[in-house]
Amino acid sequence: MNETLFDGEEAFKHLKMLAEEIGARPSGSEAERKAAKYIQKYFEKLGLDVQIQEFEVTAGKVKSKLLEVLKPNLGEIPCEAMPLTGGTGVEGVEGEIVYVESTDEEYLDSKIAGKIILTPRFTRKSMNILMKYKPLAIICIENYPKIYPKHLWGMPEHREKYGSIPILRITFEDGLKLLDSKVEKLRVIVETEEEKAKSQNVIGELKGTSRDDEIVIIGGHYDTVPNVSGAGDNAGGTSIVMELAKVFVEKGSRRTMRFIAWGAEEMGLRGSIFYAKKLKEKAEEFKKSGGDGKSELERVKLALNLDVHGAMIGSNSAAILGPPELTAAVKLLSKELGILYNVREGVYSSDGTSLSSIGIPSVSFSRSSGSNIFMHSIEDSMRWLRPQALQIQGEFIEIFLTRYVAEAAAFPFERKIPDKLRKEIENYFKNRLMLKPP
Repeated sequence: MNETLFDGEEAFKHLKMLAEEIGARPSGSEAERKAAKYIQKYFEKLGLDVQIQEFEVTAGKVKSKLLEVLKPNLGEIPCEAMPLTGGTGVEGVEGEIVYVESTDEEYLDSKIAGKIILTPRFTRKSMNILMKYKPLAIICIENYPKIYPKHLWGMPEHREKYGSIPILRITFEDGLKLLDSKVEKLRVIVETEEEKAKSQNVIGELKGTSRDDEIVIIGGHYDTVPNVSGAGDNAGGTSIVMELAKVFVEKGSRRTMRFIAWGAEEMGLRGSIFYAKKLKEKAEEFKKSGGDGKSELERVKLALNLDVHGAMIGSNSAAILGPPELTAAVKLLSKELGILYNVREGVYSSDGTSLSSIGIPSVSFSRSSGSNIFMHSIEDSMRWLRPQALQIQGEFIEIFLTRYVAEAAAFPFERKIPDKLRKEIENYFKNRLMLKPP
């Protein structure tokens, strides 16, 4: 195997700092700022050129929540509520319950009008139809037994476009309890509050020695959903980015490497979308000014994204949005090194997709594991994670970057995203009703 410098134990120290000592890092919070400062100081210690890119987010929190069974009188059911989709106010709402197995358009009709919807499959793409029936609330049942309800933000854009609706999540077991008990009437209370806040991308740049005009981005998000420590998602990925920065400060690189810790990914890729927007705006200004050479956007050749890492029991995955030779390179390196990777072409729901939406090829590296079922719940903890898993990913990515970025005489991958993949990216943002890149 090629000689490597990556140290999984050192990366694991960063993971522990983010997930345990700082803990939950929801966007716009003091904890997210503390994490950003920690990453910033580390990049500065390495001697990187560091910038903080701030952007505005709508932050929110749930002040109180209640799901009470009124008929029959079964009392309260534990739940989690989404802070940015809407609330009931302190008085709450009471109504009949209706069970639908999916909120896809073809399964919706007037039977849900004015009711509280109970469903195991809530899909945002049907919001325009669903909200026409003015349901009182939506209760989402988790897909699998024995996991806690997920903590998710929701998106203010949905509320602004389709209207306010409280959305709660309950366990699989409690969903079954409601159905077995033939529940007819519920009370739902969701009190929320919102504020405009700042999130930030932390950018550390290592200037290339001879081809510094060519830029490669290596990034991972450091924020979490509310009340979740986010050990695997994504303190693990951020820790690999931080250790890779140390590795290439020592090794050097012909090309410029830009290490980025993304903010507000869990709110809908907002940090990377903001970054993409700024790159696009600068490119348009550069073109209008008649500048010589290539814009900064055109000089970004590739982005590597690291999201969901550290699980000891699992396997490695790579999702690629780029030319065929990029896919082939990851596959061949996997075979050469004897490190298993499940390689596919297509969208991975994370920050690499934001960059590919403006034409930058990307590879999203992740670690698939049974423990990933706990993502976005309070059980996404260090219990499942080990330094050895970070070592496997870190060494592979170090070798990939050394071979194709740091030492390559000519950049080996065409800066191109095939039409089929471009269409998949467009459909991803369209179907998820997300804030769209420029």
